[in-house]
Amino acid sequence: MKKWIKRIGVTLLTIIVLYGIGRLVVVTYDSYVFVPRQPYLQMQTTNSITLKWQTPKKERGCVHYANNDIIKKICETNESDKHHVVITDLTPNTRYTYSVDSNSLKIDNTNRYFTTLNPELSPMQRIWVIGDSGKPGPDQDKVLAQMLKHLKGNALDLWLLLGDNAYSSGKQKQYNKGLFQPYVNQIKHLVPWAVNGNHDGRRWAFYNIFEFPTKGESGGIPSGSEKFYSIDSGNVHIVMLDSYQGNLDKDAPMATWLNKDLAVTNKPWIIVAFHHPAYTDGGHDSDNPNDSRGFSLKQGRLFQVRKNILPILEKYDVDLVLTGHSHDYERSKLIHQHYGTSDTFSPQKNIVDNSEHNYHKSITKTPYGGTIYNVSGSAAKKDNGRLKHPALPFSYATMGSLLLSVTPQKMHVEFITIDGEVGDFYTITKE
Repeated sequence: MKKWIKRIGVTLLTIIVLYGIGRLVVVTYDSYVFVPRQPYLQMQTTNSITLKWQTPKKERGCVHYANNDIIKKICETNESDKHHVVITDLTPNTRYTYSVDSNSLKIDNTNRYFTTLNPELSPMQRIWVIGDSGKPGPDQDKVLAQMLKHLKGNALDLWLLLGDNAYSSGKQKQYNKGLFQPYVNQIKHLVPWAVNGNHDGRRWAFYNIFEFPTKGESGGIPSGSEKFYSIDSGNVHIVMLDSYQGNLDKDAPMATWLNKDLAVTNKPWIIVAFHHPAYTDGGHDSDNPNDSRGFSLKQGRLFQVRKNILPILEKYDVDLVLTGHSHDYERSKLIHQHYGTSDTFSPQKNIVDNSEHNYHKSITKTPYGGTIYNVSGSAAKKDNGRLKHPALPFSYATMGSLLLSVTPQKMHVEFITIDGEVGDFYTITKE
């Protein structure tokens, strides 16, 4: 009997080891398998931009770029199939056209341009926000088409992606199908500033594909990590956090950096983006301590964000928090200091401005001056949750994306649905 028990134990252990090795091989392959990829923009700063692309054969890549009639050329030193070109010594808030040379990849160079970040205030900025956008298909296409129609030819300044950028597992090939192909025209002239979602995190491709500032190159103070960083552009200070792989403890490096970064910004508007919402009653449930927990966490990420990250954001008077994860649209009024479950939400205590669409804040940053929390995770998928969270009175099981129009005194936000309607809107005015 003992021999049989021993044999069974050895067999089970062997199966587990072989499965683990096989799983590691699959994950590694999916994360780093080579796929051809058209040029895309990364690491936008006031005086530089980075271009990345991948060709079927190794070759020396070259980029031509121009402002007005002055054409310049920069080439890689060595041949490669994974190309990385950094253009420096650019002028702030300036538009450049560019084209990319390749012998082995047919590159579409039509309508390629980029704009360096603007260090000064701007009369108007337009920011497009998509969440959980990585599922290719007709719904994804319709959401994009309706936003383009709503823009009426106006150019976008920034593009934020709220995680789950490639379904269902964040594979290299899925990024081509869920991001680079459907948004091929946007990729030509906008940097996809993305946060890491739980589906992205099933593989290791996310931080291989994207390149984020660690030394404060795009604004804010140096973070030392691609998992959290800032962007200063015109009227806005934007903070990007990794709520999936980043440590959400209140004394962890991300929270420590967040305190320092928010304390020194002088931009009139502060926007923070990450994947897991502090409040939601849609595809996920922020009252459930096990929602989005993972094996190594004592509490789910939604609980951790609400308990450890929100007090920091509100202390420094963050204006807008953008998240995805639930595939719906949910939005609060101007609220503060609600860090518990939904049954503890008090309109008298937690609502700063009880208006439905028009909110007012002081031009001077005031601790706990009020924040709007906006879940927008339906750019390519839709859930059917209860949508009954008392902190989120504007909640709809509707697909769409967000357009932020920002001046130094006003931020106007519109939720443009898959049917082309303005499903919700709100304005914050600073006086």
